[in-house]
Amino acid sequence: MGTPQQLASTFDVATVRGDFPTLSGSLAYFDSVASSLTPRPVIDAMTEYYTSYRANVHRGSYDLSMRASQRFDDALTTIARFLNASTEEIVLTSNTTTAINLVAATLDFEPGDEIVLSNLEHTSNMAPWMRIANKQGVNVRWYNADRDGSFDLDTFRGLLSDRTKLVTLAHVTNILGNRLPVEEIGAICRERGVLFLIDAAQSAPHLPLDVSKLNCDFLAFSGHKMLGPTGIGVLYIRRQYAVSLTPGVLGGGTIDTTACAAPTLDGCVLSDCSFTSLPDKWQAGTPPIAEALGLAAAIDYLTALGLDNLAAHERQLMHQLCTGLSRIDGVELYGPPDPADRVAVVSFNIAGRDFTEVGQLLNDSYGVAVRAGQHCALNYFFNELHEEDSRAGNVRASLYLYNTADEVDRLVAAVADIAAQGA
Repeated sequence: MGTPQQLASTFDVATVRGDFPTLSGSLAYFDSVASSLTPRPVIDAMTEYYTSYRANVHRGSYDLSMRASQRFDDALTTIARFLNASTEEIVLTSNTTTAINLVAATLDFEPGDEIVLSNLEHTSNMAPWMRIANKQGVNVRWYNADRDGSFDLDTFRGLLSDRTKLVTLAHVTNILGNRLPVEEIGAICRERGVLFLIDAAQSAPHLPLDVSKLNCDFLAFSGHKMLGPTGIGVLYIRRQYAVSLTPGVLGGGTIDTTACAAPTLDGCVLSDCSFTSLPDKWQAGTPPIAEALGLAAAIDYLTALGLDNLAAHERQLMHQLCTGLSRIDGVELYGPPDPADRVAVVSFNIAGRDFTEVGQLLNDSYGVAVRAGQHCALNYFFNELHEEDSRAGNVRASLYLYNTADEVDRLVAAVADIAAQGA
C-alpha cells in the first residue's frame, strides 16, 4: 500500500488492487454492495491483535488488556471521526441489521403512533418496524418510489402527521443505487420533532458522512461493505438520546453494579440501577475487538485513498457500464436514468432470460461475479417493476475502488453475448 500522501494525490487502480489478495485470480468481482473485499492493512490489524495482544478490553490491569484497551479506544475514535461524532455516540454492533434492531428494541411506541418507510428499504430496515406495528398497533406509512427510485420531498411531507414518531430510510438503496436527500429529510424531521434513522449501509463505503449535517438521530452501517471485516456494525445515537434512552439490550458493562440501590435481589427494579458512562451504557458484553481494529484500518485506508478520488473513479466506471448495457438489445436497466445519479449499483434484466440463470452464466462461463435475486427487498416493489412475473427480481452489478475499465468491458461483453443467445 502506498503512503497516505501518495494515495490521496493519485488514484492508481493497479496499485490499489495489489492490496487485495482475493484479486490474485481472474475473477471480476461485482458484488461489493453485498460484501466488499478486504485489503491487507485490515487483515494485518486484526492479525496483530490475535497474535500480539489478545485480551479483553477495559477488564484487566495487566499489560495485554491495557494494550488491547488502548488500541480499541483508538479505533473507536477513528470510527467516531469518520462520522464527525463523539465516541460517546458510537455503539458497536455485529452489523447494520443488529444496529437497526437495537433501535427498534429501545424506542417506546404507543398504539396509533406512525412510522414512515419507503418501498425501497432492505428487509433489515423493514421487518423490525413491521414487527412493532403488528404487536403494538403502530401504523406504517409508505413512501412508494417509482421505477427510477426518485424521491419527492413534497410527497414525503404529506406522509407526516402529528402521530409520526419515526422516519427510517436508506441513504443509498441497495436495489437501484439512488441516493435519497437525507439532509433535507432530516431537517424536515427535526423541525417536526420526528426521530430520523438513516440506514447508511450502502452510503458509508462511498460517501462522506457528517451526522451534524445529516440531521439524523440514529445512523447505522456495516464494516463488511466498506473493506472491513464481517461481524461489526456501527450505530450512531445522537447524544441527547444516548443519555435519555434505556438501551434495548442490557448486559455486562452497561450497568454500574457498584451503584445499585436495591435492598434485596427480590426487590430489584431497573430504576434502582445506574448505567455506566457513555458509550459503555450501550455496549452490552464484550465488543467486537478485532473487528473494531479492522474497521478502523478500513476507514484509514479509505481516508488515505480519498473519498473524492473514489467517487471520481466510480463515476467513470458507472457511466461506462450504464452506457454499455443500455446499448444491448433486450437489456432493461432499472434506477436513475442518469448514471451520475447512481451510487455503485446497476440493476438490469435480459428479456426472456431468468435472472438467476443469467447470474449463474456470468459466473460459470465468463468469470464475472454479480448478485441475482431480490436483494432482500420488498417483493411488491419488484412486482411493480415486473407486473407479469411473480418471481420478479434482477441481476445486480456493483462497483468499488478495485474494479477496472477492462472488467466493466468484460461484463458488458458477457451480457451482450448472453442476450444474443436468446431465451
